[in-house]
Amino acid sequence: MDVFGAVGTAGQRCTSTRRLIIHESIYDQFTQKVKAAYEHIRIGHPLDSKTLVGPLIDWCGKDFTNTSEAARKEGGKVLLAVKC
Repeated sequence: MDVFGAVGTAGQRCTSTRRLIIHESIYDQFTQKVKAAYEHIRIGHPLDSKTLVGPLIDWCGKDFTNTSEAARKEGGKVLLAVKC
């Protein structure tokens, strides 16, 4: 999985990774790797070279509550909540 493709523009481009289809035989291993990658994402000032996720277009862009609730209703799971 390309972490930048999923979070590099904070999901604000049409080519951002939206869904992953993972075979059950590698699901546990894969989700552990994704969680580890997301734990190291740096959120911050866009001009800092260590920042991966910079500013959002508006306050609604930060509100993941509706998105995560919709995912749960469709059978999805929230594996990691990144705090801003």
